[in-house]
Amino acid sequence: MAKSKVVTLWVIWLIAFPSLVTYSYLEFKPNFSEYWLDLLAFAIVISAVAVFPIKVGNITVFFSNGISLAAFLYFGLFVELILTQISLVVLFVKLNLKKDDSYRIPTNSTMFLLTSVISAGLYYALGGTHGALAINSMEEIIPLAGYIIGVILVNQVCLSVIQWFVHGEELFAYPKSLLIDSGVTFLAFPLGLVLYLMYLQIEAIAVFFVGIPFILLSIVFSYYHNTQRINKYLHTTSEIGHELSKSLNVKSVLDTFLDEVKRLIPASNIYVFDISNENRMMKLIRHMDDQGNQVKKKLKLHQGEGFAGIVYEREESIMLMGKKDINELMPHELPGGTNSVMGVPIQRNNKVVGILTVASYEINAYEKYHLMLLEILANFLSVAIENARHYESAKTKSQRDQLTNLYNYRYFIEYIDEYAKDLEAKGIDESLSVIILDLDSFKAINDQYGHESGNEVLVELSNRLVRLFGHYGVIARYGGEEFTVLIKGMSHDDVVQVAEEIRYAIASEPFILYKAIDGDVEVQEIKVTASIGVATYPEQCETPQELIRNADRSMYVGAKRNGKNKVASLTL
Repeated sequence: MAKSKVVTLWVIWLIAFPSLVTYSYLEFKPNFSEYWLDLLAFAIVISAVAVFPIKVGNITVFFSNGISLAAFLYFGLFVELILTQISLVVLFVKLNLKKDDSYRIPTNSTMFLLTSVISAGLYYALGGTHGALAINSMEEIIPLAGYIIGVILVNQVCLSVIQWFVHGEELFAYPKSLLIDSGVTFLAFPLGLVLYLMYLQIEAIAVFFVGIPFILLSIVFSYYHNTQRINKYLHTTSEIGHELSKSLNVKSVLDTFLDEVKRLIPASNIYVFDISNENRMMKLIRHMDDQGNQVKKKLKLHQGEGFAGIVYEREESIMLMGKKDINELMPHELPGGTNSVMGVPIQRNNKVVGILTVASYEINAYEKYHLMLLEILANFLSVAIENARHYESAKTKSQRDQLTNLYNYRYFIEYIDEYAKDLEAKGIDESLSVIILDLDSFKAINDQYGHESGNEVLVELSNRLVRLFGHYGVIARYGGEEFTVLIKGMSHDDVVQVAEEIRYAIASEPFILYKAIDGDVEVQEIKVTASIGVATYPEQCETPQELIRNADRSMYVGAKRNGKNKVASLTL
């Protein structure tokens, strides 16, 4: 939140709190000389209730209203003010407010003050009094009803204004969280009346006698809400697993995973380490910072080194919730200022293949269910990466030539077809050219030196083509000793010049063959040449799909039949 807003909230509190508390004390002059133990009992019970809050959206709800109602009816406004502020202090301690949430102190304190003062003003305006009330006449019931309605209305208006001022929500939109707060408040008042009436009969013992149901009700509602919240997180986690399963490459899996973890779990930094089980070395493959940016960082850790290394060494999830415990691991990979961290092993086939670490600058940022969610996400990540790798492997095998690792005939044909359709759909006129080359007398090389040596020539030729001409376009092994190059957006004459450079690169530098004979390696150089054909669309073809046929014809008719080691193209 903007610093100016935080300052505004504190200024309002500094004006409102001392003035309203002082006014209520001086105006009503309460006398506590005989009721210190009773007031202590009220303070204990309202503090116990505050230990079990319910988090709904951006607001926190707890059952303090009933207890404060009983104290207000008997002791008056000042006591009710003090008790509600005590409950807030306990609540803030329980929530362990983070630095960014410190604005909640003046915000909630001021809201409670205004609610108490305005509701009490309405109570007094309707003729309400304090002390022992029978609440069996309209003179007493009407002020009480006014007080209860005042508490609910003022509380809701204040919450709505806070939601608007702090969180930018629509003013008086009354989301579900505000309705739940109203329901909890309304539910607490009947118990508050019971507490008040019993207090009139048995005094301080009644506070504990009725206070215990308040506490139990708070515990039940708190745990029920936490269970619902965890179920919601689990549902979201399941959706993340579904999203990961849609990603068909490892990069996409990791990118999606980091974004989803950042959305689900509060994190300043997220790390994913990949493990090489051969040397027990961990390599950082992903790092997302507190701004949601992926940071490129070279980092390798040994087993047992740093926080992630300890997770790897123990092969179990670890959660640390204090800078002292984290710094005991020094040196570690976590940034300075880290106060909370979780790490879980990523397992596959009962082996640790990676480490997932989530860190926060906030103190006590995580609970046990966060660690449980992270363990589930790590399992999803493991499965998704494995599936993506299988897909990539299968895709590579279907698209790549096994010997040279160039694209194969099938991919090259499909690529030209899809690219041509894309150009047509977009209405773009772009020249496309195909260079096809065939090694001259390659059968003689196989016959003289063997097929293994022939394969060495093909591999070296592939490497040479990619190294020298890969930037021009897509290079593929068309079949046997034939290779193709697809070039986009270049004139036919320029493509012919590229083809000439390819021919020269093959013919000018000999190919090296390595042959093992009786344990020794014999090195031999051989000369290799290639005949090359070129075709360009639209100059020499009516459709891009005709490129390969025309380039092949150019190569055989214009180069092979005219002495080989030449570049040729047909003229239509």
